Amino acid sequence: MNKKVGIERCESYNPDEVYKALKKTVELSGDLDVAGKTVLLKPNILFDAPPDKAITTHPVFLEAAIRLTRDMGASKILIGDSPGIQVPGFSAKGCGLGATARKNGAEWVDFTSGKTELHCPKGKVLKKFALAKAVKEADVIISLPKLKTHQLMYFTGAMKNIFGLIPSLAKSSYHARFPSHDSFASMLVDLNLAVNPAYAFMDAVVGMEGPGPGSGIPRQIGLVLASSNLLAMDIAASAIIGYQSLQIPVNREALSRSHWLSSPDEIEYPGLSPETLRIPNFLKIPFKKSRSQLFDFVMPRPLRQFRNSIAPGPEINHSLCVRCGDCLRICGSQAMNLGGPGREHKVIVDFHRCIRCFCCHEICQKKAIDISKGKPQNR
Repeated sequence: MNKKVGIERCESYNPDEVYKALKKTVELSGDLDVAGKTVLLKPNILFDAPPDKAITTHPVFLEAAIRLTRDMGASKILIGDSPGIQVPGFSAKGCGLGATARKNGAEWVDFTSGKTELHCPKGKVLKKFALAKAVKEADVIISLPKLKTHQLMYFTGAMKNIFGLIPSLAKSSYHARFPSHDSFASMLVDLNLAVNPAYAFMDAVVGMEGPGPGSGIPRQIGLVLASSNLLAMDIAASAIIGYQSLQIPVNREALSRSHWLSSPDEIEYPGLSPETLRIPNFLKIPFKKSRSQLFDFVMPRPLRQFRNSIAPGPEINHSLCVRCGDCLRICGSQAMNLGGPGREHKVIVDFHRCIRCFCCHEICQKKAIDISKGKPQNR
């Protein structure tokens, strides 16, 4: 398996500059074969936010990916993603990705229009997944992540981006089934084994630091990355923003499988190296000691509920909350509700039910949900 990661500087979203940088990174990494094939480009759309918020893959970056895969002979290009809450007919209007697809002759696909089932014989926690039918229609799947921090998983990159192939609210049930860092990472690695994405292009021109993936702060990084080895890319990208590779649960779990890599030392950097690009003051999610997956599964339910009730969790800023209900819809543990004694029409959190997946924090477009540093409470 190819273990090269191409990294190139790119300081702005000038279309020609982005295309040139992306083409160079692919040349450095090698192994991209799309000639005569149907390609699915899978950007990162947490929710339909304007490009300057750095929440989604930038439309200029998507345009460069379309142009490059077409120049390399792709016969058909599909583009799609499933935000946390996706209605049928979602067109990615706010982030500009839908219009970019159509303007450049690619086909925008609705991930809610049909499903397909993929099996994963080597899965550790799951043996099959129900995914958007576009997965079966494509010969080549390319992940287009935005480099961002992530409240639950610390960092989100190429492998985590594949989670968006699960349509809409179906994703929240996976958080409920796999509530810990380690168990959720195991599921994501199983998903990548099932999907077997062929490549990744990472938009790190402007990334996100702080309380990502939806409420963080845009941060100029000035890079583009490409690789056929998604784990190698994620290790490189997380190192650039200052994480050790084994601190990231998905990196750690994927390395333990020895499918893509057995050690970060195996990665080759034919161009720029993360060591020379590390950002010392990048605002990261504070690292917390990870519980083992086995301990999480054998812990008695009452003890698990008590632990969750006193752990840091979501707090609602009612002055910013518009009562849209997105947090209620995405909560897989049904811990969010409207109302309560003396709190009519306010979002209330049941901290005994809350599993600390932070999906509510991710999906809130008004930044009305914070993650408390101590025991959370309704105010």
